[in-house]
This record gives sequence, structure tokens and C-alpha cells, in this order.
Amino acid sequence: MSAVTDGFAVDAEQIRAHARNVDALRGRFDAVKTASAHIAQDDSAYGLLCSWMPAILEGRHKRQDELIAYVEENLSLVVQGLHRTADAYDNVDTDADATIRKAGGGLTRSAQ
Repeated sequence: MSAVTDGFAVDAEQIRAHARNVDALRGRFDAVKTASAHIAQDDSAYGLLCSWMPAILEGRHKRQDELIAYVEENLSLVVQGLHRTADAYDNVDTDADATIRKAGGGLTRSAQ
């Protein structure tokens, strides 16, 4: 986004790139959930001496899974919003171009 005299210029592709980055971050939560599930279900995850820990920590893992799901959902909403924003900017540009061309009597760039 860059400043111009009466507003700002937006590169919709940069918004989409940001959406891809946020979506990649959201995707990393799969590894966290998988690791959490293995630890929560594996009595030997902490070794023989601490084999009692998974049962105690299972409640914490469930709460962590809920929190991760909440963050994942919010990141998904951010990605969707970024895509809608980029599409809206593209649509405004397309509509403005069509309006200008229509007002100009159908001139094309090559005819100018």
C-alpha cells in the first residue's frame, strides 16, 4: 500500500500473499495438535518414572486443543477476510476502468 494525493494505492496481490502466509501459519497448528494427541494418549511419553503424568495432563491437552481450534478458526476468518478485501479492490479497479472506458466512448489503450 502506498500513499497517493487523495487516498492510497493497494496491491491486491500483496494482500493475497499475506493471506497465504497467515494460512501457512494456521497450517502449522496441525503439527501441534498431532504432537499433543500422541502425548495425551501415550502412557510412556514421559518415561516409566513419570508414566502417571499423561493421565493428569490429559485435561490440559484437551483445553490446549480447544484453544488451538479457536486460534485456527480465527486465522481462517482472517484469511477469508483478506481474500474478500483483495477481491473487492480488484473489483473496484475493474469497475472504475469500465466506467472510464465507457465515458471515453469505448476507446481502448491501443487507440489512445
